[in-house]
Amino acid sequence: MTTTRLLLASAIPVLLRATPARADHGGPLASAPLSALATALIAGGLAFVAVLLLALVWRLMTGSGRDPE
Repeated sequence: MTTTRLLLASAIPVLLRATPARADHGGPLASAPLSALATALIAGGLAFVAVLLLALVWRLMTGSGRDPE
């Protein structure tokens, strides 16, 4: 039983080691047409717009938040 566990414990790192990909399948991200800075700016802008839309929806769903007196 101990020998089997030792064998399995030594085989797991060999099976899980990082290996390079056997083929490059290309696709839209194979050669990125944008620089890293442009990609980061676009992602940040989209996140900002998403937060603005979320705030707008939240405000519309909860009302104005003011109690008329």
